[in-house]
Amino acid sequence: MKKEIFEAEARIKVDPYNPLHYIALVKAYLDEGKEDKARTIIATKRRLPSKDPSIHYEWGKLCEELGMARQARESYEQAVSLRPQDPEYHFRIALLCHESGAWERALKHLQKTVALLPQHDEARRMLASLYKEMGLRGSAEAVERKGKRVDSYPQTIPFQLREEEADLLLDLFKGRETGYAEYDILKTGSEGYVYHKGILGFNEISEHIRGDKTIGVYLLRGDRTVRCSGIEIFVPRKRLLANIKNEGFLSILEDKIHHYAQEIKSKAKELSVPGYVEDTGDRGRRVWFFFQDFIPYEMAERFLNGILDKVFPPGVDLAVELLLGYKASGIGKTDHPVMLPLGVNRKTGKRCFFVDDEGTPYKDQLLFLKKVRRISNDEIQNLFKRPEKEGRKIGATSSVLLLKIQRRCPILETIVLKAKSGRNLRIEEKMILYFTVGFLPEATQILHDILEPCPEYRPNKINKMISRLGSNPISCPKIRQLMPETTAYLPCNCSFEIPEGGYPSPVLHIDPALIPTKMHVHDERRIIDNERDTREEEQRTLKEIEARYLSLCNRIEQLTRQKEELERVLKKE
Repeated sequence: MKKEIFEAEARIKVDPYNPLHYIALVKAYLDEGKEDKARTIIATKRRLPSKDPSIHYEWGKLCEELGMARQARESYEQAVSLRPQDPEYHFRIALLCHESGAWERALKHLQKTVALLPQHDEARRMLASLYKEMGLRGSAEAVERKGKRVDSYPQTIPFQLREEEADLLLDLFKGRETGYAEYDILKTGSEGYVYHKGILGFNEISEHIRGDKTIGVYLLRGDRTVRCSGIEIFVPRKRLLANIKNEGFLSILEDKIHHYAQEIKSKAKELSVPGYVEDTGDRGRRVWFFFQDFIPYEMAERFLNGILDKVFPPGVDLAVELLLGYKASGIGKTDHPVMLPLGVNRKTGKRCFFVDDEGTPYKDQLLFLKKVRRISNDEIQNLFKRPEKEGRKIGATSSVLLLKIQRRCPILETIVLKAKSGRNLRIEEKMILYFTVGFLPEATQILHDILEPCPEYRPNKINKMISRLGSNPISCPKIRQLMPETTAYLPCNCSFEIPEGGYPSPVLHIDPALIPTKMHVHDERRIIDNERDTREEEQRTLKEIEARYLSLCNRIEQLTRQKEELERVLKKE
């Protein structure tokens, strides 16, 4: 028996729980060519507890030497969990993942390696190679530390952007009052952006068009409105990485993306609203919609979903995202920039162009933008009108009564016009509307017709509120109490006979019998309580869903660990 084996076995007898002794024994067995015995030691002793990452790293190297790739990766991952800032640990995992075709994990650990140790030439070469196969030439060049390059051609007549052309682009994609983003590629090849507090102007647009910079705009303004929005269709990251060596399949996916974007555009055209398709330079497409006025982002979201509802789902190979200027972030939402068209996609080095039905860029992009038609509020409202609404048309008598009470009560007319213009109503405004219009004939149909244009319109919620109205319409003094800032300047020239034991109310313009002789003061307050209770109930439901989601994630993680442990036992058998 070799001396090293004898010494390692002697140390194990003295200290049987020290993994270093077993590592020494495995190395001694390998030197003697006794691979079977080395495997046995690894299989039985590799999981000895240790807080020293270098021990798990040594186990990983020994597993690699014996061709035990899965066990090697597990050991390296254990080392990473104990010392996440060591680039060599990440690189060893990346090598194993690259060899097995687990491109997503390989990419992740190569990015981490380069971030921790930019001088790691082998990691940079592998990472750049992956980016090239993904079609991300800009990311590859950033990793290879080459200068930024943009596709260019000889130009005898140099392009000069005119101010009116820059103003056109700025006006179409007008967003946040101040501030914009500048995209760039990090040393790991990932895309990032820097927020600038200044105002986006001619100089920045010129640099964007020339390709010197890539600018992103924040579509969402401070008052939560947008002037344009869009639908982005792209290849999901996991699908892209799973087919990194299959350029033909990725080309087919890009073709499917273009056809799906054209389908959205065609369906929007059928609804009499224009959409404009842009090639994002990375196999994706964006379908843009431009509005005449700034509209609430909830209305824009409802508008986009209304169009998507009329086309078939894209399937698992494609992903769809709404461009509204924000992204979900944990529980809340954060403002997020959207890359301005006609610039250079930094990840690929390709320029973004508006394209025709065949996917060919328009010859004169700026001239094309001059032909863009903006969507009016009436067109948006028409899109919101559902086919089933035809089955609940308001009768002629009810329409006359609604018009009558509107004209005679300026407060109510202001609320109705606000709702029909597509803005959300405050709780006080809803209370006044429910406790007046809610007592007219066909009140349910009338209220649906008034509130349907509102971005937060929910039919079931309205029906629920109507069922709780009670029997007491709202009084004029209560209206003034709820909306003092509005009643202060609107004229009130009402003239009606108040029934004995009754009180003044806008419904007296319709029928004095609607006012009870004894007023139950609690009924008027009930609608506010109902509205607030409904909102609190929605918040509680959301928190319960979040708690349930976290619980399920933890349970899945536990079951996954148990499954892996059972698989290891079965393999030993």
